[in-house]
Amino acid sequence: MKARLDELVQLDLRGLSETLAARTPGVSELDPGQWLGVVELLTMRLTGECGGLSAESWATCSRALAYALEAAVASGSIDHHETVIRRLNLSAALLQRVPPNVEIDILDPNRVAEIFFREISMSTEEARDLSTDWRSRDIADIRRLRIAKGLVWPTLLAMHAAFEDEFDPRLKAWEMVYPSLP
Repeated sequence: MKARLDELVQLDLRGLSETLAARTPGVSELDPGQWLGVVELLTMRLTGECGGLSAESWATCSRALAYALEAAVASGSIDHHETVIRRLNLSAALLQRVPPNVEIDILDPNRVAEIFFREISMSTEEARDLSTDWRSRDIADIRRLRIAKGLVWPTLLAMHAAFEDEFDPRLKAWEMVYPSLP
């Protein structure tokens, strides 16, 4: 197993993304900690080298990320929520460096908003109500508020990078609630 991870580490972004986009190595070929390392390696390389990628390379990198996150979940390294947070944070980071592209999943701000609205477990009104006196809330409510905060921040970064201030009014409402979230 270790030899396979060492091989992946030696690859440049193109080689790494092509390998992962081909759905190799198989999930069982790396242990959970190694899959987490692969996700972080791909994220680091992609963020650092995103400036000059072609449309074809972007598509490959997007497929590679999807597989790496899927494999990390399947290996038990991370859960679904963690993949969502990682995906949103990566999209936000990338959209601050390169223009949006609706053809590429990780560069599509509409996809970012779609993921946010699918994953958020409360309305802005509920978040506003719960956050006014969040210190007196039970731990389950505080966790929900923190999860919401973790989803809101990268989504807003991506929206501002892609659209400046002209984006979905529902996200504008979340932008108003964000400062009160714990």
